[in-house]
Amino acid sequence: MVFENLKTSPRTFKVLVTSALIENTAFGLIIPYLTLYMLIDIKIPIALIGIVLMTYTISGMPSMIIGGILADKIGRRIVLLSSLGLMSVTMFMYFFAYDFTTLVILAFVDSFVGSMYMPAANAMIADIIPSRERPRAFSMLRIAWNVGIIFGPVLGAVVVAAFSIKVLFVFGSMILGCAFFMNLVFIRETKPKNALPEGITFRRVLRVASDRPFALVSALSGVFWFFFSQWMSVLPVYAYNELGIREYAFGFLFAASALITVAFQLWVTSKMVNYRKSLVLMAGQLTSSIGFALIFFATDFYMLLGCIVVITLGELVYMSIISAVIADLAPEAQRGTYMGFSGFVQTLGGGIGFFVGMWLLSVFPETQFVWFVFGGVGAVTCIGYVAFARMLGPERDGPSKKPHPEPGLSH
Repeated sequence: MVFENLKTSPRTFKVLVTSALIENTAFGLIIPYLTLYMLIDIKIPIALIGIVLMTYTISGMPSMIIGGILADKIGRRIVLLSSLGLMSVTMFMYFFAYDFTTLVILAFVDSFVGSMYMPAANAMIADIIPSRERPRAFSMLRIAWNVGIIFGPVLGAVVVAAFSIKVLFVFGSMILGCAFFMNLVFIRETKPKNALPEGITFRRVLRVASDRPFALVSALSGVFWFFFSQWMSVLPVYAYNELGIREYAFGFLFAASALITVAFQLWVTSKMVNYRKSLVLMAGQLTSSIGFALIFFATDFYMLLGCIVVITLGELVYMSIISAVIADLAPEAQRGTYMGFSGFVQTLGGGIGFFVGMWLLSVFPETQFVWFVFGGVGAVTCIGYVAFARMLGPERDGPSKKPHPEPGLSH
């Protein structure tokens, strides 16, 4: 099904999908092992690990907006290439980290240059894919990401077993370099010629918050990333310290989640576009919240794997339309800006989640209760989608497969 859809897609979209696969192979190498690298190799306390992760998130927040502004002003392509090239350099520099200070500096720079990529890439997809096809397009992009996440942790487990966690950063840098050169050769500019916003400033960017449905769904997606960020922060440390799961084995949990996504994301998306947008987002967030809460009861690898399956099912539903919803709410001339602002809010939610999660893990006498906290936050805030539905109204909140006018376009 994926290959059939790619055949009829624009070349630029094919390149973006292939690039996503390559990039996420690099990130899949690192993500399952980053907190363990800081804990085991650099030997910094858990509380300081939370600060490093928070620094990574905070530096990426303004970069999201900057990337969106630049994508609207100077074009998507140059932003993509700049971000990819610099990410390759910063990932290599992690090899030389030796203490908390160097990690903080690297996290700051790495996140700043890397966070410019997604607003430009998402704006590029919105440029070339019509509204009705966007849920499928963004789902195909997610599949590519997760194919990379399958290969990455498995390759990472081999590298860790043969060498060390530190060597992963060298491999990751080389892979990102390949993605850079592929984009350099094959990507062309897609910015609409009639979309020429003049004098974009941070003040004007902040005005997008006056678009109430967009601001609310961005805030709710920030909450989603608040608890979902525990995948990359608390869960690896909890699994290692409390459940006795070895660091290389945790990579296979990431791979299992990614394999489910690759196998079922397009099918789930094809079903979810038949339902109201607010209902789909609520169902996805609630399911993932339940999965996180169930980790409280996990005692071994297989029980944790069961929780991961539930979390991933919720993720499949939620991610099937969230990017398309944001793209549909954005006027043509401000797609990059809207994508940057929503990315800013999501990154803020993830960053707060990183810090709060690691802090709770360090202060809770019974660490398993952290999962009730995050599961509860995700479940309770689902009520926000009721307000989102009322703001949109029945027509705009209707099924994603139903054509509807895009903001800023005559109809």
